[in-house]
Amino acid sequence: MQVYELTEALAEVPGVEVKIKRGLLWVHIPAIGDTAQIAPDEVMAAESVFVPTRAPAVQLDLKRGREVLPLIVTVDDMVFTPAYADDLVEKGAHRRIPAMPNLISYSEMHRDVRALGKAIDDPALDLDPETLAATLLAHRCFLAGAMRVGLWPVRVAAWWEYVNARVGGPVGVAPLRSDPDWDDLMTDVAEARRQTTAQPSSLQQ
Repeated sequence: MQVYELTEALAEVPGVEVKIKRGLLWVHIPAIGDTAQIAPDEVMAAESVFVPTRAPAVQLDLKRGREVLPLIVTVDDMVFTPAYADDLVEKGAHRRIPAMPNLISYSEMHRDVRALGKAIDDPALDLDPETLAATLLAHRCFLAGAMRVGLWPVRVAAWWEYVNARVGGPVGVAPLRSDPDWDDLMTDVAEARRQTTAQPSSLQQ
């Protein structure tokens, strides 16, 4: 799609900050503190859609290889499809995951991953290792889904990495495939932690 078509479509959603930078469309939602960076020629369509809040929203259909992935932009959130577990784990690896939603909002992802991060040090928390492994994999699918549509969820990934390191790899966790993009995200998590040593709460919120 043409850049002007995208900016006009997104202008229907109040509060969304849109700009073109280095040839990419940057869509920033202040409420979630993240920005989707999208190549305009990867956008197949941009149309207004209904969301339960009845607030204005626009769905961008993004071409990713053979797939077309939705990214729904609302006044205070973004909604996307989680990645498939089969795309993340080593081929043939046994894994158990809970039922996955077809769509998840960024705020829901942040809430769920942060909640586990805050609960993991609670001695009253009683999760069997397989359930914990499945939950970590599901959360990783959320994060990978966000990254596929151009988001860069550093704060959410920091919570995931904390839980994963804290439990030391629970029984039943599936071996994950090598992912350079994930490695880059983890590098940014580490850098953010270094920068917020004096104010640790500013990263894990």
